[in-house]
Amino acid sequence: MTHHEDVEVQEREFQRRWHEAHVQRFAAGVDKSYVPWRDTNIAPHADEARPFLAALRKSRDLSAFQAGTDKWVRTFTSGFAGAAGQMIINQINKISPDPDAAVSVLLDALTTPTDLDDAMRKVRLLADHLESIRVGAHPSPKRAPFVASYYWGLDDPKAWPVAWPKSTLYLDYCTGTADYDDQGVRYAALYRHAMDLDGDPIRFEQVAAWWADTQPVVIDEVLCDRAALREGANKAHDDPEQYRANARALVAVAHHIGASLEARVAESAGRTLKWNKPALMWDGVWPRGDLWVDWRVPTSYGLAVRVWLNGRGLAIGLRPYPDGDAGGTERVLKLLESHPLPGYEVLASGGSRIGKDVGFIGGGSGEVIYARWFGREALGSLDAVNQVLQTARDVAPLIAELNGDTEIIDRDDDLAPIVAEFRESTGYPTPGHEHDKATRRDFAKLLDPDDLAIVDRVDLRRIWNAGGYGGTGPMSILNTSLRDADEAEYHRIIETFRYLCWGDDSPATRIDRVLDEDSLRVKGLGESVIMKMLAITHPEQFITVYPYTGPKGKLRMLKLLGISAPEATSIGERQVASNDALRARLDRYFPGDALGVGAFLYWYAERGEGHEPQPTADPLDELAEEALVDRAFIDDVVALLEDKRQVVFYGPPGTGKTYFARKLAEALVPDAERRPVVQFHPSTSYEDFFEGYRPETDAEGVMSYRLQRGPLAELAARASDAPGRRHLMIIDEINRANLPKVLGEMLFLFEYRNTPVRTLYRPDDPFELSKDIWFIGTMNTADRSIALVDAALRRRFHFVPFFPNHGPMAGLLDRWLKREGEPAWVGELVAQVNDELEQELGGPHLQLGPSHFMRPGLDKDVLRRIWEYDIEPFIEDQFFGDAPRIDRFRFAQVWGRFSDLAPESITAEPASDEAGG
Repeated sequence: MTHHEDVEVQEREFQRRWHEAHVQRFAAGVDKSYVPWRDTNIAPHADEARPFLAALRKSRDLSAFQAGTDKWVRTFTSGFAGAAGQMIINQINKISPDPDAAVSVLLDALTTPTDLDDAMRKVRLLADHLESIRVGAHPSPKRAPFVASYYWGLDDPKAWPVAWPKSTLYLDYCTGTADYDDQGVRYAALYRHAMDLDGDPIRFEQVAAWWADTQPVVIDEVLCDRAALREGANKAHDDPEQYRANARALVAVAHHIGASLEARVAESAGRTLKWNKPALMWDGVWPRGDLWVDWRVPTSYGLAVRVWLNGRGLAIGLRPYPDGDAGGTERVLKLLESHPLPGYEVLASGGSRIGKDVGFIGGGSGEVIYARWFGREALGSLDAVNQVLQTARDVAPLIAELNGDTEIIDRDDDLAPIVAEFRESTGYPTPGHEHDKATRRDFAKLLDPDDLAIVDRVDLRRIWNAGGYGGTGPMSILNTSLRDADEAEYHRIIETFRYLCWGDDSPATRIDRVLDEDSLRVKGLGESVIMKMLAITHPEQFITVYPYTGPKGKLRMLKLLGISAPEATSIGERQVASNDALRARLDRYFPGDALGVGAFLYWYAERGEGHEPQPTADPLDELAEEALVDRAFIDDVVALLEDKRQVVFYGPPGTGKTYFARKLAEALVPDAERRPVVQFHPSTSYEDFFEGYRPETDAEGVMSYRLQRGPLAELAARASDAPGRRHLMIIDEINRANLPKVLGEMLFLFEYRNTPVRTLYRPDDPFELSKDIWFIGTMNTADRSIALVDAALRRRFHFVPFFPNHGPMAGLLDRWLKREGEPAWVGELVAQVNDELEQELGGPHLQLGPSHFMRPGLDKDVLRRIWEYDIEPFIEDQFFGDAPRIDRFRFAQVWGRFSDLAPESITAEPASDEAGG
């Protein structure tokens, strides 16, 4: 065996041990009853692929194959329906100039190989075809391994591992190799990892998916052995290239640890920290041999929480260099001596004579690290993540001292109690906020400099069209720019995005150039989208407040915090300066959390401008007095609202349901903007209530469709901008609409608040219903029986009865008559008629409501007019076609039965007899 072969064998053994460490972690955490995703989702449909290939082989009809498979992969959770899979088949059908040649390629590539060499040939064949038809970034040859192996895996999953995107990411992490010029070689690397190193391609797939989804941090002795390999190098005789694969693997691990823990380390340290990984090479010739990760104070030379691993073990501690000036180590040592931490010691770098020598061979002259040391024998039981987070907490005061921080969070800071109020009232971070953070990670993948060229323009538009991680408002012009761009123009737009997010110039310069220079300007690309892209790609710096001016802009936020506006001469400078000032002021409260800073500022802006003064009297007491109901009843309704956040007032017409709902809403939510009233009717639709596309015409008369918010989406957006503040919607006549059709996903969201779901018109922008939104519905039981209400709606609402002779409304008319000095006999007469109606109809749902009679100046003539023009039409509707029953409740007969209740009728009778005599 040659030396080169020895190195390859050693590298394969390192990879095997590293994968096995992840297998063990996966197995320790997986539920024993767990059924692989493939078994439940793909296996039942695997045989369905064969007829498509057989039909293609027979007919050679590429369009039919594309249409059939496109429909098929959407009928189950295939994992193939997106841009990496079926989209490639669609593009082959659409772009290939010679369909028959394309059929030959597909039939060959998608047919199960005979061996690995054949598999590599098939992948290369497909990749070459994709390259030959490629226009701009699409279709990417990098998709060939997945497209081909997906079909092989359907046929024989135990023999042919699928190059799933998650499996490919895991492979890149394990090997440190991400760029392959030959896609056949790329598949062969995955094949060997799954088949040779693991032996079970299904388990390999599971472990890779688990790793991609959970982002675990694994520290194992194999990493020490990798470091020891380079430490024992003989520079006089060894070929430096033999250590390159080892160095790539170490750097890949550092990249993963740094990125996955950045937010948590920053939170533990109580400040923003930016992760840094080592370079592949120690110098121009020799690849590196150690592994380190820094979570560094931005703008500092090397003030960081550090993890540093070598062949002997692992150090976790403080890299204590705010700047790189000479003599820095001496100053650092004096501080460490005066602020010792139990268990920490000064460890020397490879170029230092200061500190304990634990075997580091990297690091500059005089460099030290103040850390806990864990020998390699301790790594098997070490909870590395918790240790890193504890270290961040331990060294936070030292970081503050070394960085020259003078401000601390204490009760003297006026913002401290306000931030506490924000967290208490909003529950930050809610599941919705966590979803926003996940959305940022998804968007960051789209804007990754290595993937931008192959991102589909539909996916790219999600960044500004979706509200995830902060909204930018409608961007119809930018959408049109992307939609109508030819390949050359689309490539220019992509290069603008790449420069904006990742260019070498300062952020302010990049912003200004993108806005001002013709070569970079994109029509419709303004400040809000620019700042959202920067916030997505650089969350360690940019917060989620995107505009500079306006009610939601940075300038207003600066004024709220008492910070002077920046003296900047350009748009880019003022955006960056104002962003940095806001971040610096709030970083101690939301360390490493740009979303938290933005959420707090929006909440604070709402609180600052619309903060309602405390009422001098209890508004619910005033409501009880005004509405003539017991305060206990009002407290019950409020308690029901606090429980489910939605109630329905139901009863016959005229019982004061809408009046009471509006008065209660005013008492609970004084701001009229936060308590809209919506009335349902039989034609009310989902689009009317929530949101839908509406036609609009531009200045040139061209009609297009724009997604337009309905009243619920508007209220949800308002609640999102004012977390912690109550909002209330009254839905009048709620039972007159087709509720399941109108409410759609809201039926779910009524019960599961702050849980994002994908709605009809926003499949890429999950919507959530804030717990701050309450609903009061009113239901007229004369129009439709409550028994007809959808059971799902009934479960999600509390139902509060409003009946004239029962419950909290009983005696309401009597109380009103007494308060207003109106004749009491009117109430007695109405109560008697309601008793009769209840007996006639077998229930109280069609009684006469008190509001019909709550009018001043009541006497017999006024009562007659009310009866003949308000009550009798209602009676005729209820007893339609039953003339005797209708006549029984006409005014003359009612008066004849109950006139003795009215004192005026008693006095009127004798006078009539005398006249007759």
